[in-house]
Amino acid sequence: MSPSTAPPPEDEYAVVQVGGSLGVVSIAFFILALGSRFLVELIPREWRPFPWRVLLPALGVPVLAGIGLLFGLLGLRRERGRGFARVGVFLNTVAIALSALAILAFFWILG
Repeated sequence: MSPSTAPPPEDEYAVVQVGGSLGVVSIAFFILALGSRFLVELIPREWRPFPWRVLLPALGVPVLAGIGLLFGLLGLRRERGRGFARVGVFLNTVAIALSALAILAFFWILG
C-alpha cells in the first residue's frame, strides 16, 4: 500500500473530524448561556443604563442558547457525535424556554 491510499489512523494522531464536535460546541454554548450573567459583568457599568443592567443577562441567555441550538441541530445531521448533539439540543431548548418565561415574567411584573 502506498502512503496515499492507506486508511486514516485511529490513534491519537488521527485527523480531527469537525462533524463529531458540533455537539460539544452546542454544550459549550449552553454553559456560556448559563454564565451570561457573569459575561455581562465584563461590560463596563457606564455602557449599561439601568433597565439594560437587568435585561442584558436575560437577553444573553436565549441568544447564546440559540447559537448552541443551531450547532446542536447541525450536529444531528452527522452520524458521529449524535449523542452529544441530542443532549445539546435538549439543554439549549430548555434554556431558551426558561429564559423566555423569565423575560415574560419580568415584563408582566413591570407592566
